[in-house]
Parts: sequence; structure tokens; C-alpha cells
Amino acid sequence: MKISQWITLGLSGLAIAACGPSGNAGNPSGSGDTAVAGTVLGDVIMGNADASVTIIEYASITCPHCADFHEEVGPVLKERAEAGDIQFIFREFPTPPVDIAMAGFAIARCAGEDKYYDVLDDFFTNQDNLIQAARTGTVGDMLRAVGGRHGVDATEFSACTRDDALYNSMIATVEGGQAMGVSGTPTIFMNGERLGREAQFAEGMSALIDAALGIEPVAEEEAPAEEAAESEAPEESVEDAETTTEEPAPAE
Repeated sequence: MKISQWITLGLSGLAIAACGPSGNAGNPSGSGDTAVAGTVLGDVIMGNADASVTIIEYASITCPHCADFHEEVGPVLKERAEAGDIQFIFREFPTPPVDIAMAGFAIARCAGEDKYYDVLDDFFTNQDNLIQAARTGTVGDMLRAVGGRHGVDATEFSACTRDDALYNSMIATVEGGQAMGVSGTPTIFMNGERLGREAQFAEGMSALIDAALGIEPVAEEEAPAEEAAESEAPEESVEDAETTTEEPAPAE
């Protein structure tokens, strides 16, 4: 089954009002124009667009491992991006419940380029609440609340989550990921090379970025020779340190 069919089937079961593709409801013209002004399509770059190191993450807001990665490694990526060391790009790769993941991604894109990563952070931080809302049938309210916190009002929410042009753009992103061999999340690439397990940890990611930038690891400073000798010398016991003074024997 093609990925576009898989996503469409998932979206067809979305249990919230005005969510998911519905003909051209949000995009009556059927053109490539988006339904909500300011909606961003394609890659959203965090950091220095001219950086020599490009890190791409394929992930889903409904994936627990992705939430762990966001918490553990996300701060490192943000810090290095803001420092201009890297350009970071998040690409959607929805996991079950696919309909909710796609709706959340749509909201992030409709919030605009400047708020895109803030919305993703909101969803990852509140992932447990999102999944619980899905189980209790209140996910629509939560999605609207997240959108509202980032400037997507009720009218825009309705149009955003029905926007065929937006969904088709995200489907193309997913298919592009599959073409690169992505089959699970999170999957991380650096300059086109898929990273291994070391990239799943903050220290490992920092080391990988440093290596790509040609930054040598900082060696631990060696103690001066005298200090090292003193530290290695055995401690003298109190008993050894004491000297015994003998009284001279009486003269005969």
C-alpha cells in the first residue's frame, strides 16, 4: 500500500470535527494555495541556513521514542542551531494514531514558520495528554487548545485541518523519507548519512556535531609531575611518623 493511501485511511477515521482532507473543503480552488495565511510548506530550518552541517530528523508527535529524543537531544540541537553550528530540519513521519499525528503536524504548519517548532515542542511535551485525549474522545478539544496557544483560532483550525494542499505536501515529505530508507522513528541524518544509536543521546550528538565541524575533543588536563608524584606517594601512617625517644641507660 502506498504511503498516501495509508495516511488517507488513517485520516478517514479521525474522530474530531473538521479534521482531515475532505474534498477541497479547505482549498476550494484545488490549487497549491494553502487555506490559512502564513501556512508553511516544505522544510523549516532552525539555525544557520548556510551551516556546513545539516541534521534532519524524521519523527512523529505520537511516537514515545521521539518524545524521549526531543527531551534528551532536542536541547543540544537547539543550542547548536542557535549558535550557528548547524541547520536542523524536522520532517513529519506520522505514527499511530496517524490521524492525530497528521492533524497536529497541520496545526504546526498553519501556525507559521516562526511558531512551527514551538508547536512541535508543545505536542512532544504534552504527548501523554495527547494520547490520553485520543483514548477518551477529547482529542479535538486538545488539538484546538494547542492551536489556540500558538495563534491558530477556531476558524483557522477548521480550514487548516481540511487543507488538501497542506496534507499533500506532508505526504510528499513522508514519501521522501521512505525513499531515504526511513521505516521507523526517530530516524536522524547528518549531511545525508544516517546516524546510529550514539545520536540518541545528548553527549553522543554533541560529539558527532563536533566531529563534523572538525572540532577536536577536549583532552583532560594532566596534573603537573610534582602533584602527580605526591598524589601517587603512599600516605605515611601516624604510627610511622612518630619517633620514639629512648632515655639513656643509667651509668654503672
